[in-house]
Amino acid sequence: MFKHPVEPLRWSETPITFDRRDHWVHLPRPGAYPLVVSPVVSQVRLAKVLVEGGSALDIIFANTLQSMGYDMTSLVPSDQAFYGINPGAGSTTVGRVTLPVTFGTRDNYRTEYVNFEVAEFETSYHTCQTRGSGTAHRHIMF
Repeated sequence: MFKHPVEPLRWSETPITFDRRDHWVHLPRPGAYPLVVSPVVSQVRLAKVLVEGGSALDIIFANTLQSMGYDMTSLVPSDQAFYGINPGAGSTTVGRVTLPVTFGTRDNYRTEYVNFEVAEFETSYHTCQTRGSGTAHRHIMF
């Protein structure tokens, strides 16, 4: 129970909408294309973030963190195993990190903290995030 009145958050009254200008003119194979977005993660815009619907983990790659200037010695230890990203055997993470992730524009944005598992292999993406990793994702994606 709250002792003080709860104030609505600034963004809660601002809808995020899509219209025909956001639609592709031609989509030959619906559902066959990845959803790639460019949020701001820890004050760095990442241009290639894969939003993946079939995963239960939010993964950020070690080389992405290093290029962001993150101190890798401050990773929280993790023994999380995952399968299906690298062909062949499963992988384990090198640690865990919680980072702010911001979607939107300067006038209309939302920031949430996402718990990332840190993987040490190379991909063409900066991170792989689940669709349900945060409310910001659900507001933007659905």
